[in-house]
Amino acid sequence: MRRRPGRPSLRRRWAAAVAAALIAPTALLAVGGLDTREAALAAVPEDRLTESAVTQSGRRGQHEDFSDLRVTVSQTRNLVTQGIEITWTGGRATAPESAYGTSYLQIMQCWGPDPDAADFRETCQFGGLTAKGEVSEELELQVGVSASSRSVDFNLDASGNPAGRDPAERLPADAQVIPFRSSDGQRTRMKDFPPEGAPDDGVPDIEDFFRRDETNEVVAARTSSDGTGRVIFEVQRGSDAKGLNCGEVVAGAPTGRRCWLVVVPRGERDFHGNVYQSTRRASGSPLLPSYFANRIVFPLDFEPVRPPCPLGGQVFDTVGSELVAPATVSWQASLCTGGRAAFSHTVTTETTADAAVLSPGPEGRGVAYVDRPVVREETDPMVVHAPITVNAAVVAFQIEARTSKSEVPGSKPEAQRINGQPLPELKLTPRLLAKLLTQSYLQDVPNPSETPDLAGNPRSIRVDQEFVRLNPVFDSFFPTSRHYPIQLPDGESVLAHRVWQWILADEAARRWLSRVPDENGMRVNPAYAPLVFGDGQGLPRFPKEDPSCRTGEPTNGVPKFPYCMPGFAPWAESLEVAARQTLRSDARQRIVWDETAGGVDPANPQARLGDYKAAPPPLPGRKFGLGITDAASAARYGLATASLCDAEGANCVKADTAGLLAGVGAMEPGPVDGVLQPDPSRSAPGAYPLTMLTYAAANLDRAEPARREYARLLRYIATDGQTVGSKPGQLPPGYAPLPQPLRDQTLAVATELARTTSPSPTPTVPAPASGPDPAPPPPAPSTPAGGVTPSLGATPTATRTSPVVAAPVAATTPTPGEPVGWMRFLLLGVLGVGMASGISGPIMLMLGYRRPAATGTGTG
Repeated sequence: MRRRPGRPSLRRRWAAAVAAALIAPTALLAVGGLDTREAALAAVPEDRLTESAVTQSGRRGQHEDFSDLRVTVSQTRNLVTQGIEITWTGGRATAPESAYGTSYLQIMQCWGPDPDAADFRETCQFGGLTAKGEVSEELELQVGVSASSRSVDFNLDASGNPAGRDPAERLPADAQVIPFRSSDGQRTRMKDFPPEGAPDDGVPDIEDFFRRDETNEVVAARTSSDGTGRVIFEVQRGSDAKGLNCGEVVAGAPTGRRCWLVVVPRGERDFHGNVYQSTRRASGSPLLPSYFANRIVFPLDFEPVRPPCPLGGQVFDTVGSELVAPATVSWQASLCTGGRAAFSHTVTTETTADAAVLSPGPEGRGVAYVDRPVVREETDPMVVHAPITVNAAVVAFQIEARTSKSEVPGSKPEAQRINGQPLPELKLTPRLLAKLLTQSYLQDVPNPSETPDLAGNPRSIRVDQEFVRLNPVFDSFFPTSRHYPIQLPDGESVLAHRVWQWILADEAARRWLSRVPDENGMRVNPAYAPLVFGDGQGLPRFPKEDPSCRTGEPTNGVPKFPYCMPGFAPWAESLEVAARQTLRSDARQRIVWDETAGGVDPANPQARLGDYKAAPPPLPGRKFGLGITDAASAARYGLATASLCDAEGANCVKADTAGLLAGVGAMEPGPVDGVLQPDPSRSAPGAYPLTMLTYAAANLDRAEPARREYARLLRYIATDGQTVGSKPGQLPPGYAPLPQPLRDQTLAVATELARTTSPSPTPTVPAPASGPDPAPPPPAPSTPAGGVTPSLGATPTATRTSPVVAAPVAATTPTPGEPVGWMRFLLLGVLGVGMASGISGPIMLMLGYRRPAATGTGTG
């Protein structure tokens, strides 16, 4: 069913987009992250309980008793679009086969104001996988159509025969589906489809609010033989779930709209109380009254979708690295309290950030966040560097074990026990990562038959002997399940360069990239041979060089055109998007032919042109998502991250706080005074090799009010801004707090920035500037001798650097907290006419607030 123009929901999104563009022309940034009990394990999903975690028990139903079931939700407050962990104990084991027969959980997000109301089920986002009648044969075999739909009628009894209606159903007799009611009052039809040829009646359909590639519903979550289970659930804020609009601020309300997480346990009996036979599946939608009565409901309090700072106030701009974006958005709300100035952040390339901070004159951006130091000419303004965040490049993953004995007869008992569960650990070597990044597995390219050199390579990494030796659980994996290309961020970045440097520092990886087969005969994709890997410096991007394309046979006489790499494995727009798509195990492939799409053939008005549409999401228990992102974005979406090992698969290190801090400790002084840099060719015990230390490069020649405000920003970052947590103002999990010597360095730079008054290439140390100071300054920094780089315990002064050609400020790359689609192009247009100030993404930011503790057992 086509989406109808002019719906209130579309108008509302258009208005919000225009407002965002007018208010925030410089960027839209990601926000969020999950708290942890222990900072040292911030990126590890096993320890993701926050102070707002809630545990609730099931109930005794009319036909089944779920009172032994205890479900824990890791976070229920300060939510944005992110991943939260749901775990449970005391459940009945799901059948060990690959299919979900009986005894599993179904999970959804709802918006209704009263979770006890009779029509509350109509506000739940569920049934998107069966909208339009697009039900795959696999889904039907895996869970069953009725259990994954909103159907009223399609129900089977214990013997597989039509069971009629749920006796508790109160919808009209002619209703076929349970309608969905959106937060703005629209209600979908209660018929599956309008009559053939009927005119558009204006009644919305389910896919007008959530499609199968948008819904966050969990159709089936498996319970292990010990009664436990675990799943990462993507909660969606604002327009990410346009029918729910969680966190939306309604006129007169002090906070954003509260939503709910609803868990519906499915057992072994139908709504008549009959026990399903051993060969049958649970039948009927979880929204049917008899099943929905057993629901377990958790409140979800989202950060309000509104500006964190008063509009019209003073704003100071920053530009640069995406690695600091989650932190800068979180810090924003605290920095502008009490009527103080706000700070925007625009994500840009490193070259653009350099040019912005080096632009001459007293006006302009005073701070750029950089992942490598700013290099300047002798006549450029003086620049000082202050450490800001410790983050990391990571390989995030969401892989659900497909290890049932029915699919893998030789699977080991310990593997069978985790069937359908997300894997908590993964190990990679430099050569394995090189294989993923060069599209050298057969399933990583659109058409491997066009590349004969790949003929002897493994189908995917899951059957690569090198990978299986390092990760033995894959010895018990179903080998031919669907493959999802690794998510890679688009564009040039220091992060991509560091990843390649680490790979090329390994001799085995370097030899393999130079077309020497590995021990099992696997070869690099020859499309990557022309790339320059031999200099050891790597590439500043993640290329997709394979030129092959695939064309299917005509369907019903409609000829197909080929799809190539852009449709088969598109890049992610940002690190945050790469993390989100990894959680969804969705590479956004457009490889499924739709003969009805593409418009009418001009040469034959009776025929359609056809087009490719999005591939369906993975089935329950079959996710296999990998992505290159950063540790903070991975933590936001609840993703585990791979441990990185040496060539022999030993000395594996995680991207947790301990690994990141050891990674900082292993860094060495670089050519710019006071700036540390990693050495990929050198490993240190316990040090995560892809640790990223981002600096604030501050221009000492800016006007005094700006310098003092930027100094206030640095003081906050070095103090309160290093407290890890999920509340606004805190450092989002996934980051490691700065070691104290680096905090002291930042405070010293703040003092120097606040008191510098003479625009000179050589800084002086005059008396402190007059006027109120937001924080007492630390002692004046010592000046190192020429050419000497201070240690972690020392503090730098202004840096004199080597020449660079300054490039003009280019268009920015936003990091959306919610998908912005076409809006980013509007923002670029605004930037192009000179609107380079404003609060970056204020519509997406929020003020902190507290709610009373939720009903249930708080787990904090």
